[in-house]
Amino acid sequence: MAKALISQYVGLDLVVFTAHGADAFGFLQSQLTQDVDRLKSGKAALAGYCTAQGRLLANMVLAPTTGEPDSVTGIVQREILPNFLKRLRMFVLRSKVTLESTTRQVSGIVVETAKLAHASQALGYTLPQAVWDTVNSDDGIWIAAPSADITLARFWWVADESQVAALSTRLGVDFVTFESDDVWAVQDLQAGLPWINDMTVDLFIPQTINLDLTEGVSFTKGCYPGQEVVARAHYRGTVKRRMQLAHLDGALLPIKPGEDVFCPADGPNPCGRVVNVGFDGEKTWLLFEAPMKLTQTDESGALRVSTADGPKLAIADLPYPITTER
Repeated sequence: MAKALISQYVGLDLVVFTAHGADAFGFLQSQLTQDVDRLKSGKAALAGYCTAQGRLLANMVLAPTTGEPDSVTGIVQREILPNFLKRLRMFVLRSKVTLESTTRQVSGIVVETAKLAHASQALGYTLPQAVWDTVNSDDGIWIAAPSADITLARFWWVADESQVAALSTRLGVDFVTFESDDVWAVQDLQAGLPWINDMTVDLFIPQTINLDLTEGVSFTKGCYPGQEVVARAHYRGTVKRRMQLAHLDGALLPIKPGEDVFCPADGPNPCGRVVNVGFDGEKTWLLFEAPMKLTQTDESGALRVSTADGPKLAIADLPYPITTER
């Protein structure tokens, strides 16, 4: 829950990169799963970066930079950024685009929905109202993030140190900072928003982490690495594995992304993998991918994590419908 008018969560394992130059949009259009031109409307969007085999090397949030028509701001997991940028740069060739990390930080901002008008008044401008809307201000870039709790509005706030300090001073007690990112991380999981990290690089195609269900994949744009694999799975209806949300009661368990998920009734071999893990003080939450037939039956409670006799998973609902094809 939000603890103040505006709650800031820092320590997120996310960093900011930029692509800027005359060919920035065209270059990203040729490399990512998203139709990057949609950013020109002022909205942010999810996107993935795949191998030629269609497996994700990264997923990210992209946002336009107001006042810089040839610039895109991206948010990605910290630990994969160096290799992500290194690989992207291999394909720049003669394109007029520069890819670089920045010193700006990403905070998670939570505001009670009922207090959005009050928060906007305190800030001096209106916060984004719909998911993926963006607002560029003197305080930085605000991006409306998905939320599974309709009573809470969530935002990614991209700002430099001076902007953060100035806003904190300006708002005073209305702006409270929390050093732990646990709350924000669990809210991401509950919103069905996964992040590829160094333990899950090259494991999943976009559909198995629901990137197509959250508008992170365009099936009408031009080619990009892995496009044939991703499109084939989509149009032939062969997407049988989907990401699901689950929890385990009790203290944080030593479960890591990439660990196996088992269905003992279906045999001794793993049936899926953990995507992300978080802890809210009462439950261990996780996103995992597995065949739909194993997660939408009365026996779904038999799914176990880490080992065939490991902890049982209690399946929870995601805020968007899960399908095997579109």
